[in-house]
Amino acid sequence: MSTTARLALLPRDGLFCKDGRGWYTSDVGRSHAHAWPPPSTIRGALRAAWGQSLMVRSSRTLSPEQWEWETRELALGPVVALLRPLGEDFAPEHRRWPVPADALAVNGRLQRLLPRRPPPGVALLGSEDDVALEALWRPEPPPGKPRPLPPFWTEEALSGWLRGEIPESLGRSGPPCRVDVRVTLNASTQTAEPGMLYQTPVLEMLCREPSEHGTHEWALGLECTLPEEAPDFPRGPLGLGGKRRLTLTEPLPPALFAAPRGLPERSPGLRWILATPAHFQRGWLPDGLERGEHEGRPAWVGTLPGVEGRVVLRAALVNRPLELSTWDMVRRRARATRRLVPAGSVYFFERVDGRPFTALSTLWLTAWGSGREEGLGRVLPGQWNPEEMNT
Repeated sequence: MSTTARLALLPRDGLFCKDGRGWYTSDVGRSHAHAWPPPSTIRGALRAAWGQSLMVRSSRTLSPEQWEWETRELALGPVVALLRPLGEDFAPEHRRWPVPADALAVNGRLQRLLPRRPPPGVALLGSEDDVALEALWRPEPPPGKPRPLPPFWTEEALSGWLRGEIPESLGRSGPPCRVDVRVTLNASTQTAEPGMLYQTPVLEMLCREPSEHGTHEWALGLECTLPEEAPDFPRGPLGLGGKRRLTLTEPLPPALFAAPRGLPERSPGLRWILATPAHFQRGWLPDGLERGEHEGRPAWVGTLPGVEGRVVLRAALVNRPLELSTWDMVRRRARATRRLVPAGSVYFFERVDGRPFTALSTLWLTAWGSGREEGLGRVLPGQWNPEEMNT
C-alpha cells in the first residue's frame, strides 16, 4: 500500500550537481554544475535511501538489478525551493519560485510581457516553416536593455504575479556559490596529475547575512509517493548530488504544497508557469496539442491535464532548454540526454469554446508532460486576459 511523504532536504556541506557537459577540466580548469538541483537528481537520492531502508528492514543485500526494480515505484511529486530564517519552522511564506519568463525589468521597473495577436496576412518564416507555429502570438518588448532578475521570487511576489499584479519586491537572489578546488596528487612525484587540478562550483545553502537579518538557510521541499508504509523513512541523512554530500531531512506539513490564498478562480485566459522543468515529446511544444484550426487560422489545439474542454495555444515564452544527462547505476553508462523545457517558462491558452477558465486553484502544481514520476512538469496556474496589452 503506497503512502505519501513530505520532506525538506537540508544539505549541510553545500550542493554540487554536475550538468551534462563533460569533465573537460584539462582544457578549462573547472567543472560545470546545474544552477539548482533537477528533480531527477532528487528522485535518485530518494531511491538510493529507499533501497538502503529495504535492506535494513529485510536483512538482505540487494544487487544493482534488484535495487533498480524494487525502488522503481518511488515517485517524486512537486518540488519547491524553500528559504527560512535559521531556527524557524517551514511555512508557505518560505516558498521560493523560479522567475517567470514573462517578466522583464527595463528602465528601472518590472513589466509583464503580454502576447499580442499577429496582424492578419503577415507571416514570419521560421526555421521550421510551420504555419501553426508562425500563428502564435508574440509580445512586443519595451525599448531598453533588460537587467537580470533574481532567479527565485518570494511567495508574495509570485502570488501577485499570477493575479496579474506587478510585485513591489522580489526578494533575495539565489543561494551564494563558493568554489572548491580539487586536485589529485601523484604519489611518486608529489605533484598534481595532469588535468586533475580543477574547480567545482558549490551552492552554499546557509546564508550568513548582516546581524539585523541573521542567518537563513535554503532547502528543497518535496512530496513523494513511497511503495509501502514507512513511517521512519528516511533512516538518517541522504547523499545528494555530486560526492553524495550529507543532507538532513525534516518533515513538512501539507500546507507547503497547497495553492496560495487569493489565486483567481476565474479567468478569460490561462497562463501556466512551469514550477519545475518539463519533458515534452516534441521539445518546447506541450504534449496533448495537435495542428488544427481555430477562428479560421492554423493553430495548436488540444487538451490540458485537469482542464475541462479543448484549448488553443496562443503563445509560449520558453527559455533556453535544460540539457539533462543522468547516469545508469546498474549498467554503468550514461543515459540518453534529454532536453527539458526549463522552469519559469510560460504558456498562454484560451478555450476553444470561448468560455473562461474556472477553479484555477485545483490546477496548482498539476503534472504536465512525461517524466511525472521524476517530479517534472509541475505548473502554476495564473490569470491572463487576452485583450490586455502592454502599456
